[in-house]
Order: sequence, then C-alpha cells, then structure tokens
Amino acid sequence: MAFYRLEKILNLYDGYRRVFRIGERSLLLIQERDRRYLVLNRCPHKDFPLHTGTMVGSRLRCAYHAMEFDLANQGKCVQHPLQPGAQLFTLVYDGVDVGVELPD
Repeated sequence: MAFYRLEKILNLYDGYRRVFRIGERSLLLIQERDRRYLVLNRCPHKDFPLHTGTMVGSRLRCAYHAMEFDLANQGKCVQHPLQPGAQLFTLVYDGVDVGVELPD
C-alpha cells in the first residue's frame, strides 16, 4: 500500500469539494457538516462524474440522473438499496495532511 497526500487539513471546510487523479482513479474529496468523504468520482449506475452533483447532508446526488448515495451509510444508493452504491475510500490522517492508502 502507498500513501497519497491529498490536502492539508486546515484547507478543508464545509462545502469543500476537489477531484484528485491517482493513477487511473479519479477521486472526489468532500467535506460537509464537518464530515469528510473520499469517493470514486464515477456514478456506479451510468459512469457519470459525481463531482458535478449536489450534497444535502450526507447524500450525494448524481447531476445526470438524480440517483442519491448516502455517504454516511457506506455510499448506499438511496432509491435502490440493492443496486451498487458509490465506492468510498478510507481517509488516512498524517500530521497536518489527509490522504488515502491505495495498492501500489
């Protein structure tokens, strides 16, 4: 596993949203209501980018087809709980930085 630094913790605020490219992955870092989420920047249903979506509480709504994913509940799809949800990654804190560990 390799650690990838994403952002300084002091730069995060409610409403923060930024896309990071790590290898072939596009990852979306979000902070909303003092909670931070790192999600694969692709809708699992239609493969649309999620960074253009809207957040309401812990729910991320795809801008292209309005599916909602509850990021506080393992990214589950709200409308169709048995369908694939948004893929979440565990954030890792290293001193003043937040990042993610991914396979080499």
